[in-house]
Amino acid sequence: MQREEPTARPRQPWWRLVVVGLVAVAAAGHLLVVTLAALPPNTYSDAARPATSYLGAYFAQNWRLFAPNPVSSDRVVRFQGAYEQDGELVVTDWLDWTDVELDLVRHRLVGGRAGYVTTKLYGPLGSRYRPLDADQRAIADIAEPVEVLGWPTLRRELVAVSDDQLDDRQVDLYLVYDRAAARLATEALEAQHPDRRMVAVRYATRSQGVTPWGSRGEDAEARERARPTPVQRINGWREPLRGTAAERASVRDFWERHR
Repeated sequence: MQREEPTARPRQPWWRLVVVGLVAVAAAGHLLVVTLAALPPNTYSDAARPATSYLGAYFAQNWRLFAPNPVSSDRVVRFQGAYEQDGELVVTDWLDWTDVELDLVRHRLVGGRAGYVTTKLYGPLGSRYRPLDADQRAIADIAEPVEVLGWPTLRRELVAVSDDQLDDRQVDLYLVYDRAAARLATEALEAQHPDRRMVAVRYATRSQGVTPWGSRGEDAEARERARPTPVQRINGWREPLRGTAAERASVRDFWERHR
């Protein structure tokens, strides 16, 4: 009986090998970038920060519960809105949304104790604002609600004052968090004022260092006096952003349960 010779396997097309190789290199590079971004702050993670900036809108990692940089300040995000009444713009009082969210920590023994949104927003709102140059900040810091720009116009003007493509990337990263804060501000303020429709919103970030260790044993008034001076930044006015009906209902329900 004659044995059949095994048939040779067809060779893979060269372009398929190239594609697989490129995908493998890209995946390995992305894994390395994620690892560097997740490390506790050190010389290597600081040096790699420019290469890991694209993760900022999707991936957040901090070590504020542990050395070398544990929590040392109280951080607050507040919202303010403007609405029309009898042909005039009325500006609301500031809404301390962080305080609303902290009701989960203060009065709820189970569930959601550290997942409030403003703790995730606070750091990026500052770190994405700082790379803007003076001309860009002059555009971003819109001081009057009647001067509010639409989002496409705002981006176009921020980009127009610089020819640097890296600056354009910084503008987009800044607007990712700026839009997120404006959207939460819109829905939180309209939950607080259900009979009003906001025409402009803005946010403020405020940080105050905790009482120094040497003053911890003093009375409440002395401990408060010993705290560092608060640092606050008020962002410019923005065009309101609204989510789906379900998202707005979720924020409204949260407001009613935790205000």
